[in-house]
Amino acid sequence: MKWELHAHTAQSSHCGHVDAEDVVAAYAGAGYGGIVITDHFEPGNLDCFPGSPRDRVRAWLGGYERARAAGDRLGVHVLFGLEARLPNCDNDYLIYGATPEFVLENPELHRLDLAGLHALCRRWGTLLVQAHPNRKNCHPVDAGLLDGVEVFNGNPRHDSHNALTLAFAQAHPHLIRTSGSDYHQPQDLARGGIVADAESPESLIQCLREGRFERIETAD
Repeated sequence: MKWELHAHTAQSSHCGHVDAEDVVAAYAGAGYGGIVITDHFEPGNLDCFPGSPRDRVRAWLGGYERARAAGDRLGVHVLFGLEARLPNCDNDYLIYGATPEFVLENPELHRLDLAGLHALCRRWGTLLVQAHPNRKNCHPVDAGLLDGVEVFNGNPRHDSHNALTLAFAQAHPHLIRTSGSDYHQPQDLARGGIVADAESPESLIQCLREGRFERIETAD
């Protein structure tokens, strides 16, 4: 089954341009059976919503919730994920295997440092993967604080220097090497992802941990 591992909705990512339902429909049309919604978890998104930190998170979850409802209608597995950005840096971190409860109970996790986020992910049993670490204004971090790196980022509007990230992963063999389209706009469709025999959060995480997947990498 084809899985998209990096996709954003207009409801919950300020840089997203496609409604959640249309994201899922587009991927269904492209032959993907699963998609992880990884909306941005950072002040630029969360502070747009009113109320307490938990109230903001509940509103932010709207993109995922609408995508999941569309997935139920269309027969696409829609899983929850997020792309967190921590203070004082433009690095982004994809978190897989989480649930909405993960963010509802940790509504200000984006204010942690990387060591704190790593420890939190360990407690919850989630995977912490650095997104596009060689993109402009980003940099690879201590590999000991990561489960993986996104060695292929398909976003056509950024040079993510994927070859540099692959070399970084090769130097740290424990890192899971993921691929994602980084979907924000229609032209980003199906440029990345993986093929894996997974139909649930648990089976997807197991495939990632065990390396039982093939990367999708679509070049220009």
